[in-house]
Amino acid sequence: MRNYEKYAVPAIFILFAATLTPWLYNFPLNDDWAYGLAARALTETGRLTLSDWGASTQVLHIITGAFFAKIFGFSFSVLRLANLLVAAAALFVFVKILDEFGIGSFEKMAAGLALALNPLYLVLANSFMTDIHYFFWMLAAVYFYVRRLNEPGLSSALVLAGACAAAAYLTRQLAVALPLAFTLTLFLRDRRLKWRDLAAVWALPAAAMLGYYLWFTFVNGPTWASENYVTTSTLGHLSHPAVFLNDSFHRLFASLAETGLLLLPLAAGYIFSLRRFSAKNTLGHRINSAGPWIVMAALAGFALLNGPLPYLENTLSHSGFGALTLSGAGLKPSGLFALRSFWIAATAAAITASVFLMCASGLALRAGNQAFRFIFTASFMQLAVSLLGAKFFDRYLLTLLPWFAAAAVFSAKGIKFSRPAAGITLALCALLSWAGMKDYLAWNSAKWELAARPVEGLSPGEIINGFDYEAWFNYEKNMAYLKRMKPLKMIGEWDWQNINNYKALISFNPDPRLNVLDKIEYPTPLSSRKGVLYLMSIKQ
Repeated sequence: MRNYEKYAVPAIFILFAATLTPWLYNFPLNDDWAYGLAARALTETGRLTLSDWGASTQVLHIITGAFFAKIFGFSFSVLRLANLLVAAAALFVFVKILDEFGIGSFEKMAAGLALALNPLYLVLANSFMTDIHYFFWMLAAVYFYVRRLNEPGLSSALVLAGACAAAAYLTRQLAVALPLAFTLTLFLRDRRLKWRDLAAVWALPAAAMLGYYLWFTFVNGPTWASENYVTTSTLGHLSHPAVFLNDSFHRLFASLAETGLLLLPLAAGYIFSLRRFSAKNTLGHRINSAGPWIVMAALAGFALLNGPLPYLENTLSHSGFGALTLSGAGLKPSGLFALRSFWIAATAAAITASVFLMCASGLALRAGNQAFRFIFTASFMQLAVSLLGAKFFDRYLLTLLPWFAAAAVFSAKGIKFSRPAAGITLALCALLSWAGMKDYLAWNSAKWELAARPVEGLSPGEIINGFDYEAWFNYEKNMAYLKRMKPLKMIGEWDWQNINNYKALISFNPDPRLNVLDKIEYPTPLSSRKGVLYLMSIKQ
């Protein structure tokens, strides 16, 4: 059966995700609440209004969520399942992209599953944040751009690429990098670009950008994020060149290391090929084959200066997966993730893997055609845009993973790729991803269940239970109050929390100074003992 990989990879992902029983968890994770509020409002009122918290354009993401909520009823279980379906569709498109370059069946499966089952993809797929929806539209645009480059006479591909890039922009502003990357690719091919070609590339993306600007400016109106995060914080970050340069270098090295960890199974396929890589990745006659070793030394130096992984927020931490929103993390049962020795070993493996991935990238850039090099350009242009922001989260690496995954399996044509090593590493990483994700869902479920138990004189909005919980109950009303009191630019990021009348908190730590009102146990695959959360009074 030909090309079964494009069906097998999303099917395996869905089955794998189903073992986590995501439909049982009707609560937001991380920033889910902001997009959930907007989707619920659109479902109930028919009016699209963006949350003040969300910095992305998010329009198409919210409309998609509202569509599913209208059919099946609003709940975060429904929104999560919708996101998982989009994640599966994105994997289908990714394997279709690999199809364009004649990559072998096993290698396509390995690349698709390495992407599907890594912690970053699994956490984001089980959320209702914009990253996965954007990822789908981004990959769809890249696929049609690649089709156009491989078949210049295929005019419909450019129209479809423009439509997908427009949809991506209506989910995240980052999509401006896609037509830019394609324009640069055309320019490098033929420096005498015609206005007709430029118009075809930019017509639909530019229409989406203009339409969003007009709607946001004259209908929706400015939000706290647009005034303080998207504009002010970014300009503030760029206004200090020395700080910006230092941050950028740190983010680049951190990104390379964490990418190596996320795509470890693909790098493992080349575990016996370092000498071959060294011979093919030369930096000139004087340096000869030292290139990979120089990269490894630079990354090792970075690790010695900054300590072991993880380096970037939000997905990986010493407490497990996901954003840790509760205090007392030192008492949370986190298994391997709490061990420094685990992170030292993970850092060594990640650095080695990132060197292999960079070597594969170098080979792929030289051996690949113009369409393959376009994927590189698009990925790193998106990274460049992300680097401009005042904040940089590990989820921004999602747009970088397709390039490194594609380059890793493309290079298998010229370098021996060990299927057993890749397969065994993939299975081990998938097992660790499953355990980390199950734990993340379990303790979040426990904190919502504990807060929902009736306690006399205590309402849900009066409990310190993580910013996602508190925002779901208080953000809209608190922001409405703050916006009546002062201009958006004078409202701090966490001012909405400071005006809450908190009477209790939930923590992993039973603080002896506080009165324990209730507690709950939850099972976790990270430990043989159960985790415990405590509800404690902070007011007499």
